[in-house]
Amino acid sequence: MPRRTMNDSDDVPSPSSRTSRKDKTRLASKELQQLLTSFDEIRSKYETSEISRSIEKLLKNVSKTTGPPTRVLSLGLGSFGPIKSRTRRLKQLAIFLGIATTLQWITNAPIALFAQDPTFSRFDEAFLATFGIAVVRTPSGSELGEAEHLVDESTLIYSPFLTLEAYQSLLLRSVRCVKYLVGDDFNSLLLKWPKHSAERDQVEKLIKMSISRSRRREIRGDGFWNEEDKTFPMAMYSFENRLQKIAKA
Repeated sequence: MPRRTMNDSDDVPSPSSRTSRKDKTRLASKELQQLLTSFDEIRSKYETSEISRSIEKLLKNVSKTTGPPTRVLSLGLGSFGPIKSRTRRLKQLAIFLGIATTLQWITNAPIALFAQDPTFSRFDEAFLATFGIAVVRTPSGSELGEAEHLVDESTLIYSPFLTLEAYQSLLLRSVRCVKYLVGDDFNSLLLKWPKHSAERDQVEKLIKMSISRSRRREIRGDGFWNEEDKTFPMAMYSFENRLQKIAKA
């Protein structure tokens, strides 16, 4: 049998490739620490903001009338890679965690946290894991994917950015009933699109077949968002009728 030489092995990585992986790991760790530092500043700003107090008040009121959620599911949070909209997405995360903190205080119990976005990378998953957020998957931004199995009467859904197709999947096509939703203000969403446009028709159908069956509470608060964030008005919706009718889109 011929003696095996180093050149015969395709499985042993070369010293240069090992070094490259170490460098990538070190860079990723450094970027994660920088991102955590940036987020700490944003989170502190959120905790003292008017929007934080508005959401906290609404959650307390909802909990008195319908019982508090024990799980928070974020849909459409976005990737935290080095992109122009990173600051806005970190602010969205601050709201997500702020909601969870308030619910934990109300219930005096742990709140399960989940997030789903088709653009999440391994780096995003590592970043979210530092806050105890589990990532669930979807093949596209228009489908609910694994998140659908988490939707029930104990789940609050936080949707900082969803496509109209994803809203249709969530509110019209899913066999599961949404009870709590914090996301786009559909009153403002209706005015975003021109009359007789396909998008306007989609929003009108969502309102007629689902949103109209809920109680809307406007989320107010200035000073947290900047003009560069390009944010959209938000509202909280509670579907207090447990027998909410699910219409087929």
